[in-house]
Amino acid sequence: MAKLNEKLNKQPVKNFDQEAKKSNDPVISRQAAKSKAMQDKIVDAVIGLIKEKGFAAASSTQIARRAGVSWGAVQHHFGGKEEILEEVLERSHLKFHHSLSADRFTTGDAEKRVAKYVNAAWSHYQGDEYMATMEILLATRGHGNPSSDLSISRSRNTHLKLARKIFYDSAASDRDLREVIYLVHCMLTGILIEMALEPESFSPTIYIRRLKRIVQEILFT
Repeated sequence: MAKLNEKLNKQPVKNFDQEAKKSNDPVISRQAAKSKAMQDKIVDAVIGLIKEKGFAAASSTQIARRAGVSWGAVQHHFGGKEEILEEVLERSHLKFHHSLSADRFTTGDAEKRVAKYVNAAWSHYQGDEYMATMEILLATRGHGNPSSDLSISRSRNTHLKLARKIFYDSAASDRDLREVIYLVHCMLTGILIEMALEPESFSPTIYIRRLKRIVQEILFT
């Protein structure tokens, strides 16, 4: 699973002239779009299987059946199951980062920005990608080198820069910002688990409201 860590921390240098030429070639553009659509279909199949039946349900046979292709076609696009799981994790990470990179998160007073930050994180955590990510991380924990394990820590620098951008007027240290990031992550994940255990009797509203107050206190007092 260490391959994803390498992907997100070492981006390849692109030849933009070549990329532009490729994008203007209608044949290559159609092929790329078709390939991307198939990759998305396979990843969506994995996420759907994990969401509905758990990690164990995402076998090679079931992935291919759900995607409506042969396992050979899946291997052509990803290589194997591990690479597909890595893609699910990468998609979740990039989706979260892209969402919080919007300019609207840097506008408004401190209280509004804290609220938007927590609300966006909560919305992401309730999404299918994050639910699948949690299942994958739990099922594969302890595999390989602990220093390469995939968790929030593997993207801590990215999260830190994002938080610093949103809370640009906070005098909080990097340590305090990391505390906020982990606090939001741990509390929202815990709330999500509790909702799964007690879907009819547990309400997250009061806890999310308290989380916002704690975050604002750490960052602006």
